[in-house]
Amino acid sequence: MAINNIFPVHRLGFYDVVNPAGEDLGQVQEFMLDIAQGRIAFVVVSFGGILGLTDKWFALPWELLKWSGGQKFVLDMPREVLETAPGLDKKTWSEDIDLSWLAECYSHFACVPYWETPVVNEEHIKKLAYSMWEAEGRPEGRALEQYYRAERMIREQEVKRQLG
Repeated sequence: MAINNIFPVHRLGFYDVVNPAGEDLGQVQEFMLDIAQGRIAFVVVSFGGILGLTDKWFALPWELLKWSGGQKFVLDMPREVLETAPGLDKKTWSEDIDLSWLAECYSHFACVPYWETPVVNEEHIKKLAYSMWEAEGRPEGRALEQYYRAERMIREQEVKRQLG
């Protein structure tokens, strides 16, 4: 099944991918945006190689990357997982991606495909925060605290759902 609503978002700069020890794991080539859902679907990362000649390109689930500042993302994953990931042809990758292949990538990285997870939206968070505010007797001056607590609760529920 072809994917018609995912487009590359040409990066604004270079973003390295490193492990928690700071060792190089690759470089982000593209952020892939699902415009229908309004979220990043995955990231195309180059791994290994010398001067871009023998590097491997692959689709990495967005949720695996953690921003560390300084133009770097941290990926807490053994190098061997990247070496065995389904690869992309760097000349034709944008035409080669389909949902079954992308599902295989997500499975390789032990992630639930993004299209199978609900989008946590602002409205959902606000409704939960409001319910919490009412349940706590409508305290004044705690709106921000309740908002962030609601957001954290929703995200924790999502992680638990993904882990089964």
